[in-house]
Amino acid sequence: MEEKKYLYCYKMTHDTGFAPNPYHGILTLATCKPTIRRCAEKGYWISGWAANVVQGKKQKYKDKAQRLIFLAKVEKVISYKDYWEETEKVYSKKKQPTKSIEKGKECFKSCGNRIVTKNDDIAFCGDNIYEPIKGENNEFEQHENPHHGEANKAHDLSGKNVLICNDFYYFGIENALEIENKNFVVPRCRKFSLEENEAKTVIEYVTKNYETGINPKKK
Repeated sequence: MEEKKYLYCYKMTHDTGFAPNPYHGILTLATCKPTIRRCAEKGYWISGWAANVVQGKKQKYKDKAQRLIFLAKVEKVISYKDYWEETEKVYSKKKQPTKSIEKGKECFKSCGNRIVTKNDDIAFCGDNIYEPIKGENNEFEQHENPHHGEANKAHDLSGKNVLICNDFYYFGIENALEIENKNFVVPRCRKFSLEENEAKTVIEYVTKNYETGINPKKK
């Protein structure tokens, strides 16, 4: 019997390209949303929706339409250790640059909620910030970054896993996709079974009408 699959939905109050991180050809969720990262499995879908206020900018929805920031299918669920020590040379691109982090902080003061496109700015979006401490079980050093500090460390690491998504649709807050479905109401955070027509309809609509990637074009 085929295992049940699910769609995780949650409201996003920030959209900076850090969590999730849609750059370098894959979407990763390595920080924030620890419950989703602990429980999600390969084949599950995750989606982020605009909250009423996203990083201080109030969103006004036409006819109370809900806006989708991203949709992604989980391809792999890996540990922080494997994420840091990967040999595929993809995850390593999501590590913070070694040059001064001050530039990164300034970058995000100006970027706000825009999709980042400059290579120098994308580098500071990197979510691969936890390096295993040699000789210590499940202990990690948090690398300096413009997004999360020591106060976020325990919350991030409680998620245990990093979600890797090859198939993703990242609209961003500026181009968030209006989903008008009176039977589908996105709460703050919830898991929907794909046997529920409303959840399945959302996935089918996006995957059938849009190409994958950042700012996906209509097919």
